[in-house]
Amino acid sequence: MIPFVRRADGLHLGLSSGERDLLASLTEQLRQVLDGDLSADPVAERMFPDAYPDDDAASAEFRQYTRSDLLTLKTTNASIVHDWLTGTRDGALAGEDEQAWLRTLTDLRLTIATRLGIEDADDEERSVEADAGVGLRDVYDWLGYVQEHLVTTMTAPR
Repeated sequence: MIPFVRRADGLHLGLSSGERDLLASLTEQLRQVLDGDLSADPVAERMFPDAYPDDDAASAEFRQYTRSDLLTLKTTNASIVHDWLTGTRDGALAGEDEQAWLRTLTDLRLTIATRLGIEDADDEERSVEADAGVGLRDVYDWLGYVQEHLVTTMTAPR
């Protein structure tokens, strides 16, 4: 499986139909999380961390001025990726599309890492050793591969 292919006119999706379906489902679930009550979801803490962990007032003020725009950006990015996966968009990915893909893959990995209890490299290793959430862990690893392949393809000499 080659997630992305560079052609003369730019980057194209190389995902199989099954991979597209899985990723489309994940991006739809991400959009649902972003549209839901984030105050009650631990994923929100990972996607919208406190800017000033030792200063509640400063964190609240920062959130007041940034959270709405950040939420809109994350939702827009997920929608762009979803459109590519469902065939609403086709051809070569433009620069803003590439960035939407990178950001959405990061948000998907953060969401899954939160569900698996992964906060750092040590947790990631323990998750593998404990064999916890095997199916979800496989998806987490696959998303990492897709993201790495996108970066490699984007930065490869033309």
